[in-house]
Amino acid sequence: MPVSAEKEEYAARMNRLLDTYHTILFCNLDNVRSEQMHAVRKSLRGKGEVLVGKKTMQKRILALRAEADGASDADKKLAQALVEDNKLVGNLGLVFTNEAVANIQAVLAAHRIQAPARVGAIAPVEVVIQAGNTGMEPTMTSFFQALNIQTKISKGTVEITADKKVLSVGDKVDSSVAALLQKLKISPFFYCAEVAFYWQNGMLFTADDLSVTSSVVEDAFAAALSSLTAVSLATGILTEASFPHAVMDGFKNLLGASVATEYVFDEYNGKKLRQDAKEGKVAAAPAAASAPAAAGKPAAAAKVEEPEEEEEFGFGGLF
Repeated sequence: MPVSAEKEEYAARMNRLLDTYHTILFCNLDNVRSEQMHAVRKSLRGKGEVLVGKKTMQKRILALRAEADGASDADKKLAQALVEDNKLVGNLGLVFTNEAVANIQAVLAAHRIQAPARVGAIAPVEVVIQAGNTGMEPTMTSFFQALNIQTKISKGTVEITADKKVLSVGDKVDSSVAALLQKLKISPFFYCAEVAFYWQNGMLFTADDLSVTSSVVEDAFAAALSSLTAVSLATGILTEASFPHAVMDGFKNLLGASVATEYVFDEYNGKKLRQDAKEGKVAAAPAAASAPAAAGKPAAAAKVEEPEEEEEFGFGGLF
């Protein structure tokens, strides 16, 4: 069956994009206007390219790439994820890029527009009408009563006396709610091309994965390492994470013993540290385990860790 020139051109373009870019963002375009997408395309110049079209054609192109001789593992995985698992459905626009996904998402969010609640639309957010004067004539009271909204007449206009939730997330907008919001000149919804999922480095990620940035991973790793170090120190089980702290604790005890006795060590400027601690110039720093000097008294009553704990770290023989 002959293929039209238009389809051949579309297939050539999609194949070029697949060969050029390693990241594909699949964006939900419901309620997104054509002028929005035009602005998005303009902002993405030099960063990525947008492709829209029939999903059956896109699936066919992906399947042919996966079945072709010399198909890469990435082509096969992409066809498996999108075609065989039927992910490529609905009103999705494809954004091809080699930039960080978060950067492209920021471009998409920059073109978000405010829109009224149209009949039949699905509410993406909760909509609450705030109490206050509406500026509407008293003849509209019955309209509010039909929607169970409490009102009163104030200075010749209708005033809403209590906040009223008219839509929850996922609710379908009916004609009454749409008319009410229109009369109140409320446009409660914001629409933009939102990332539903994305393909990168041979893997399919959800939109929630965008919140897992490098800093989040680093913070989680640091918190886990801190917890491991605390457990190691508390149990006396020496680990690579707790070893520097164990050495420092031993040094603090050694400095504390030096302050409490006549013993002086020359390493690590021990003589000066001992003298400063006795004169109150340092409050157990670095000897944090030592008791600080009392008012008018030298810091001679330095605290020494329990011998059995120090022996577990190998410092019991120092004192």
